[in-house]
Amino acid sequence: MKLLKFCKRGLIASVLTCIALIFSGSTLLAQQLHTFVDHDSLRVGDPVTLSIVIEGNYSLQEYPDGDAFPEDLELQNRQRFQVSATRDSIVYNLQFFSLEDMVLDRLNFQIRIDQRDTTLQSSRVPLYFKTTLAEDDDELRPFKPIFDFARSYWIWILAALLLALLGYYLFTLIKKRTQKEVFIPRPFESTPFVNPLRELETSMEQIKSQPPPMNEKEFEQFYVQLADAIRLYLKRVYDFPALEMTSGEIVRKLQELRASSDLIKKVKKVLYDADMVKFAKFNPASDQVADALKTGTDFVETARTIDSERIEYLEHQHTEKQQELKTEHEQKELERKQEFEQ
Repeated sequence: MKLLKFCKRGLIASVLTCIALIFSGSTLLAQQLHTFVDHDSLRVGDPVTLSIVIEGNYSLQEYPDGDAFPEDLELQNRQRFQVSATRDSIVYNLQFFSLEDMVLDRLNFQIRIDQRDTTLQSSRVPLYFKTTLAEDDDELRPFKPIFDFARSYWIWILAALLLALLGYYLFTLIKKRTQKEVFIPRPFESTPFVNPLRELETSMEQIKSQPPPMNEKEFEQFYVQLADAIRLYLKRVYDFPALEMTSGEIVRKLQELRASSDLIKKVKKVLYDADMVKFAKFNPASDQVADALKTGTDFVETARTIDSERIEYLEHQHTEKQQELKTEHEQKELERKQEFEQ
């Protein structure tokens, strides 16, 4: 009889525990998060809007910012719309810069429910790269037929070059024998320091003096000249191969070198605009061209303020290197003179 009562009490306790768990979890289950994008097939530079809708009784504590997105997906702005006490909408306006398909990972949203913190995650969002090339352009063009040169001509050309070299050698030999031998020291030719900032200013003035671009080819040439001028400056001042690197690699390298955020922002604007024109065949308007020139001019002024000490140090290093080369040259000339006088 006691055993039967004990079993009944255990059964009642289990049922009450299950009911408590169900009611405690019902609040959490009532929260719903929905993920929407307005486009899933994008070209380089296309805008895309990501919308996150959260429904339920909660208070939103924290939601992701621009650091939560990959480098090829740039956050333009972020807005929150609280339609009602039980519905929140967070809208992310992004710009797509990838040259291949990508998947946007889950985003974490921290909410508070009944004095408890929890995290809701968005869905993974695939974004597909859409090329601007026609289908026929994806295929390789056939090679032109190999031109067959007449081999007999090369024999005569080679013979003529050998005779010319032999004649020059005999001429110099006879000239040396007929002249009185006098030791003539060779002067040291110093290489002047080329100020990278002055070089950048000259390039910008040349770009500004050109007529405004009117067609696709001229737009591409304009942006390539502007981007290459900045790449060459970064190569000389920050000492990394900026001319051979992609725009994203250059931005990451500047971040590693702890360059000024203002300078990085202007570099990113010019290089990414150039990529859009070059790869996405984007034709900017005249005001966008003027804006690109202004960004380039602002970059020059920013570099003048931020990199002045760095450029002075480069000039100092160049002067020391030239002095070392001069000392080595004078030592070699002294040894050559001693051999001549023996």
